Amino acid sequence: MQCSPNVLKLKINLIGLIQLFVVTLGLCNTAECLTYKIPTKGNIIGEYRSIMADRGDTLFDIAEEFDIGVGDMLAANPDLSHKPFKSPTEVIIPAQFILPNAPKEGIVLNLAEKRLFYFHPDGETVSTYPVGIGRQGWATPLGTTEIVSKKEHPAWHPTESIRREAAMKGKPLPLVVPPGPKNPLGNYAMHLGFTGIMIHGTTSPKSVGLQSSHGCIRLYANDIDELFHLSTIGTPVRVIYEPHEED
Repeated sequence: MQCSPNVLKLKINLIGLIQLFVVTLGLCNTAECLTYKIPTKGNIIGEYRSIMADRGDTLFDIAEEFDIGVGDMLAANPDLSHKPFKSPTEVIIPAQFILPNAPKEGIVLNLAEKRLFYFHPDGETVSTYPVGIGRQGWATPLGTTEIVSKKEHPAWHPTESIRREAAMKGKPLPLVVPPGPKNPLGNYAMHLGFTGIMIHGTTSPKSVGLQSSHGCIRLYANDIDELFHLSTIGTPVRVIYEPHEED
């Protein structure tokens, strides 16, 4: 299968339109399908696969199209260049995930896997998304909280510490960054009970799947759009650190 970024995007969007029907039939087992039946035995969802990417594609394009974190995509394809491919290239899609050992309700974020799981109210299905999390010195807090507010087209109010850091780098920030294409929160933000911590979009998709934020949780644009509309104020959120056994 040869897929350019545009073809991949069309394919993913078409699959998204039939996603709910596929889930109902228990056939949601492809990397493009974010929602899976919760297994009755074991804790594995999804599967590894490979595609033949076209000339000009990049690992970053493919990571976003197949909803894989950048770190996982790079780790699964260590011999491939980060630059656009010069010829059709086989790419591994590491789309097998381990459900966290936590109550299967609301949102569970596993920092070790840089992966968020949304357990649907039906108790039978789960949606999963890669996330960017807090980098060194700005750790995303562990614990149990909930969504306390939601905002479409949010303004960003950088904290004094963030503004001070930016100024030291020669990139001063205003007190408020208004909604728009330069707002690092993207189009949607959900505030958690942890002080200053949000689940939000990003203007830097290459940071999703990495330790890249000031403690907040970053999602690809399509993912935060979906999660924002699935979640409600009061949705429980558990932030855990649960590495794979081999880690």
